[in-house]
Amino acid sequence: MKKLLILLIAAAMLLAGCKQETANSPATADTAATEKVKTKKLNEPVVPTEAPTEAEKPTEPSFEELVQKKYESILSGKSEKKQVEMNEVYALNQLDGMEAGCEALALTAALTHFGYELDINEIVDKYLVYSDDYVFGYSGDPHYFYDGSGIFPPGMVTTIQNFVKDKKAAIYPFDTTGMSMDDLYKFVEKGCPVLVWTTYNRSYPSIEFSDTYNGIEYPWYPEEHCVCLCGFDKDAHTVQIADSWGGYVDWEDAENFEDVYDEIGRFSVVLMGTEDIK
Repeated sequence: MKKLLILLIAAAMLLAGCKQETANSPATADTAATEKVKTKKLNEPVVPTEAPTEAEKPTEPSFEELVQKKYESILSGKSEKKQVEMNEVYALNQLDGMEAGCEALALTAALTHFGYELDINEIVDKYLVYSDDYVFGYSGDPHYFYDGSGIFPPGMVTTIQNFVKDKKAAIYPFDTTGMSMDDLYKFVEKGCPVLVWTTYNRSYPSIEFSDTYNGIEYPWYPEEHCVCLCGFDKDAHTVQIADSWGGYVDWEDAENFEDVYDEIGRFSVVLMGTEDIK
């Protein structure tokens, strides 16, 4: 009887050890850990994807970049627009009180294309840049023939910028010095008037001296004159000019006009409309 009791106790102890081993077995431990991880992952908050930094965000092109793109599109001949009809341009007569102010009146004529009707004094009194150096500003008094000199593209660009800023005008000036007449015609075709340095009556220029700026020689010649180019006809070999020397808008021989332009050194300023640039 005593022996049987000992066997029963031993069997009970053996069964208890098996249960404990099963509970602590590696398979059971792994399963519990896995369930714990699963529970943790399910309860973790969703972390949103990081927003791009300022450096990574695509930047919108600036107004100046859009203007430059339009300029290059016209120059390359890839502009989407077909020929643009130039609005009627008016010319004032410099002999009516602006004897030496042809550049200011050429600009006044160009601005009529954009809808501005200015009197003969407005540009010289409010916007024209003055300087002892004719490259950068007007020297003297443009009202009187023998008291005034002239002004070249760098100074005229600044003058136009003064006007644009004051009037909030949708116009952008480009100094196109050195550009061929054929390329200038591309801008005229797209409705951009051009200030062109030439001579009175397109006579041959008698250049006396020059001033150099940024590697460009700006000549001075007694016949110095500036007009507004507002049209051309390649088939008829003519150009349309608004000329303050007489105050008229008319057609003239393109070949002679181009020859004088080339002889002087190809000085011009394009006025490009920016109303379509947002």
